[in-house]
Amino acid sequence: MTRVRTWAALAALAGICGLAIVATIHPVRAYQDSFATINKPGADIADTYFFPSPSNPQNVVAIMTVHPLIPAGQGGNTFFDQSVLYQMKFDTTIGTAGHIPKENFVIQFSFGPVISNKQSILIYGPGTPNSVGTTNTLLAETATGTVGKAVSVSSSVTVWSGPAEDPAFYDRNQLLRIFPDRNRGSTAASCLTTTCPQGFNNPGSDSQGNMNVLAIVVEMPRASLIGPNGNTKVAYWATTSSETGT
Repeated sequence: MTRVRTWAALAALAGICGLAIVATIHPVRAYQDSFATINKPGADIADTYFFPSPSNPQNVVAIMTVHPLIPAGQGGNTFFDQSVLYQMKFDTTIGTAGHIPKENFVIQFSFGPVISNKQSILIYGPGTPNSVGTTNTLLAETATGTVGKAVSVSSSVTVWSGPAEDPAFYDRNQLLRIFPDRNRGSTAASCLTTTCPQGFNNPGSDSQGNMNVLAIVVEMPRASLIGPNGNTKVAYWATTSSETGT
């Protein structure tokens, strides 16, 4: 008998992207910006990326990064949270005014125990979700592999996961003055209630250049994300979930 596992969302980071336009838009945020993600760093989503494959123009690459602020040199000793379900979600029906993205195509990931400093990855989908919104169940398992090595899910879909450098070029200090709660849940007042001392520095600095994240990278055909009537716009976002929602 197959046990159905239900997962409730912990955190999410949204991105809207056109298949023909290389751009990702997501809300201004920082890392460890809630007590839930401070207590469960493996569920803390750092960034999402979506762009054409540099090696195959017929493919696109989707990335989600999690567990931010891993110290330099510790990436290889930091592992994905076994209690978290990681998901990439896509809506291939966007394009009309007022449309609210709702996933109709997903790929899911979970991770096994660490054995001899190695960890396995389990991949479910890609395919149509069993349910949408903040509570989800697993799709059929399609592939397994090892973190740090490329995994072929099919002849056209490849997944890689593992530690990576975290490039983040922005004025982090000023962001945290404007949104102090993004700084590990600080209750300090925003400088917007008085007068912020300055605008954002331009250019910003690579404030996380000496830090690492854990990344999940998927390369897949563009054609798999073409929507009804040849729609080439797609919304992409990532979520992390647990079976308890905490």
